[in-house]
Amino acid sequence: MSKSVKRLYEQFQPEHYDLQLKLDPDAMTFGGSVIIHGKKVGRPSQRITLHQKGLTVTSTTIRRTDKKGDTMFAVERINAHDGYDEVRLHSSEMLYPGDYHVMVEFSGKLTSGMTGIYPCFYTHEGAEKKLIATQFESHHAREAFPCIDEPEAKATFSLVVEAPDAGIILSNTPAVRHETDDGSHRQRTEFAETPRMSTYLLAFVYGELQSKSAKTQRGTEVSVWSTVAQPLEALDFAVDIAKRSIEFFEDYFNVPYPLPKSDHVALPDFSSGAMENWGLITYRERVLLAYPGESSQSVREQIALVIAHETSHQWFGNLVTMKWWDDLWLNESFADMMEYQAVDTMFPDWHVWDTFVNHDGLSALRRDSIYGVQAVKTAVHHPDEINTLFDPSIVYAKGGRLLTMLKNYIGEEAFRQGLSAYFTKHTYGNTEGTDLWAALSEASGHDIGAFMNPWLQQSGFPVVSVHQEADSVRLSQEHFLDDRAKIDSTRRWPVPLFSSSDSLPTLLEESSLTCQLPDNTFVYINRGALGHYIVNYDTAEHRAALLGLIQAGELANVERLMLLNDASMLARANYQHYGDVLRLLEAYESETSEPVWDMMALIVGETKRFIDLDEKIEDAIKRLVRKLITHEYERLGWEEKPDEPASDQKLRATIIALGAYGEHSAIIKKAIELFESYKKDQAAIPAELRSIVFGVSVKEGTAGAFDYLVKLHDSTSNSDLKGDVSAALTITRSADEAQQLLGRLKDAKLIKPQDMDRWLVYLLRNRYVRDVAWSWMTDNWSWIEETFKNDKSYDYFPRYAASMCNTKEWADKYKAFFEPKLGQVVLKRNIEVGLEEITNRVTWLERDLPSVQQFFKASK
Repeated sequence: MSKSVKRLYEQFQPEHYDLQLKLDPDAMTFGGSVIIHGKKVGRPSQRITLHQKGLTVTSTTIRRTDKKGDTMFAVERINAHDGYDEVRLHSSEMLYPGDYHVMVEFSGKLTSGMTGIYPCFYTHEGAEKKLIATQFESHHAREAFPCIDEPEAKATFSLVVEAPDAGIILSNTPAVRHETDDGSHRQRTEFAETPRMSTYLLAFVYGELQSKSAKTQRGTEVSVWSTVAQPLEALDFAVDIAKRSIEFFEDYFNVPYPLPKSDHVALPDFSSGAMENWGLITYRERVLLAYPGESSQSVREQIALVIAHETSHQWFGNLVTMKWWDDLWLNESFADMMEYQAVDTMFPDWHVWDTFVNHDGLSALRRDSIYGVQAVKTAVHHPDEINTLFDPSIVYAKGGRLLTMLKNYIGEEAFRQGLSAYFTKHTYGNTEGTDLWAALSEASGHDIGAFMNPWLQQSGFPVVSVHQEADSVRLSQEHFLDDRAKIDSTRRWPVPLFSSSDSLPTLLEESSLTCQLPDNTFVYINRGALGHYIVNYDTAEHRAALLGLIQAGELANVERLMLLNDASMLARANYQHYGDVLRLLEAYESETSEPVWDMMALIVGETKRFIDLDEKIEDAIKRLVRKLITHEYERLGWEEKPDEPASDQKLRATIIALGAYGEHSAIIKKAIELFESYKKDQAAIPAELRSIVFGVSVKEGTAGAFDYLVKLHDSTSNSDLKGDVSAALTITRSADEAQQLLGRLKDAKLIKPQDMDRWLVYLLRNRYVRDVAWSWMTDNWSWIEETFKNDKSYDYFPRYAASMCNTKEWADKYKAFFEPKLGQVVLKRNIEVGLEEITNRVTWLERDLPSVQQFFKASK
């Protein structure tokens, strides 16, 4: 464990910041001054300590204000401790508790990473230009100005930004004064005082920007901004979603949006997907901009979900904020759940709750089944550990899944009442999980802490086994892990059964219990896939009965999906064989649901891992895939139909992608024809199918395809198109082409740092060029570390690498390279989990290979 740091809020508590910043984009520098109005607390001392990182402090003064007037204190010594991200201001006299004004003048450099104050580069009309933007979460405000950079240290902010006059300056609040100096070609913008908020939510953006706007029913100005390099109409969809999201949450929470405006800005360079700065939300371009006629249904859904996620943070996280990062789930888990709540209300025909189960549910369960994965609520002792908490499968997906389970357990009316009371009581304050549980307990009449704490404070989840003989049902729960030798036999959860029979209790809290049914009908639990657990129906008769329900269409989409998922996970943990999973998969041959097909595609992907142990089974896998897709390929074809459901647009892509893998001759031929047509008419390929068509041409070695797509990537400003090209090019089976792609990754003019990891992980997962990609990663690790060390994506690299290791040989390579890096706090957890994940996977693949071989032998 890294050394703990003292919370600076315990010695000085800011109340207001007067912050002035002067930007020099050409020199890549900035300067500024800040006056921090606050209280010194605790014992008397001769110093005040602030957070700072990478700044040069040039002048400081400390002034005390009380009933006797003002007292100035000379600062005789300034000590910057970069190891602690601190600057210590030593006074010549004793500083007693009371009100102080601390003034600091400073200068700094725009960061080369995407934290603090940093540049975003883009090309417009052949010229390279840049925006200046900020990213202060989780603890990067200290890179922009001295402050108390902890979430509990809420204060108000008055910000003034000076910059060249060839651009617009935006911040959290509206501008109240704007001045320009024609002689110096500079501008100065003063912004209205912010609400009381944490430092990580302060933000500004400067540059040549364009916007579209709308007003909510209550009159809030909602604007979406982009660089001038983007088509203005690409902002229309986001404006509509942003406006409707505010209106939805105002109604759902029964608390008005607290600011006069809401800006949403697409940044050309941005590390995270998006960031919920209060009133100035920032995004990657690909999750905000929808290009009319060019953006797929999948992209539109992702944009809507991300906007709703960040908008929900304006309440969860901004209006009410966690005291410390160990309660990060208070922000992210709720936003993860609420994004689906909002989008489902806006677009009920999208059926996004099915997507929630398919995406968040599966991600959470599969990550949470590995020994050593963090709990949702995890202690944080040092800022270096904060970035390791942002595990999307746990803090976002699992947390959101648990809160959805809670909402369905207590009912939506009680859930909403509790949230409204929580916001009303803690507005502009900081909270811990117990505060939320108190509000929900009062609204529901349940002890919410007792229900939720076992799920949040311990990692993992249970497998609930159901043993039914006639009208007698025995239910039991056991900690589930991929490695059953490491299960904790003492762990118990209050498991909501969501049962098909009223004779079963609402909760399974014991290790086991037996119930009597009124008849011999087989029970089904976890209806709607609402619970964070998997189910093992442990008799062949019970499983056969459920298979009959599947074939009769009597189970909901997510229930059919979870039966297949649970079978897969049970096989990986040696409750059954993977050949049994493939036999179950065959029963889904007439499946028409897009989320269920995504699960089926996941099973195919898992099965492909066995190829690393026996290449001869690949042809058999492809035969199975061709058989499975026949019904839906004939139904859907290639052409989108008028008024077809959005799910069919996405399902068509899944079917055709599977067919392309399965070497379906008609699909391969059509894809190559469409690629040739695309070169002449870019409307020739529906956006949902674009990456598949590109990928087939690359994989098949179509003449000129590789070079054409590289040039297309480098010439377009369409972020969706860039992503499709990336997915296609990395399918290559040519080591030389892979080397060419890898050779571009360190050139930020060709591959933006925000996108580098995507290219690398795609190549690592491509078994034809895996060795080339691994060698590049290990040879260039020093560059990766230097470029991403402060970025939330840095600890994803060992996770990405672990995902492609299927054999003992690769396990040894992974261990040899990553074990020496266990001393890095930011990497430690994901390396340890990666080692565990690989060990489990190799054991499973070797154990189940015979059953898979036997399945394919019998199915010829």
